[in-house]
Amino acid sequence: MKLSRTFIRHFLFLIVLFPGLCAASWQGGPAPQRENFRHEFRWVQDGGVSREKAASIVKRRFGGKILSVSETRKQGQVVYRVKGLSDKSQVYVVFVDKKSGRISR
Repeated sequence: MKLSRTFIRHFLFLIVLFPGLCAASWQGGPAPQRENFRHEFRWVQDGGVSREKAASIVKRRFGGKILSVSETRKQGQVVYRVKGLSDKSQVYVVFVDKKSGRISR
């Protein structure tokens, strides 16, 4: 039984191509992104908000200067207590949820 050259070329092509196709499907690619989510809540996927990220969220929202950041509990949730000084020289305190990055007073 003699195989044709065309058959052998196609067979070799499939052997070379098939593992690449399987590997691409196993990797899955990046997770789909939602269009209407708030930029500052993106850190939930990364395992939470760091102390520095909490400070930058508050600074971006309220402006001014960040005076201190400390970790505490509020209503059973782990939050960051962020103390800041506004542009109008008023001291404010807000809480940033460590899991979601949401700001509360």
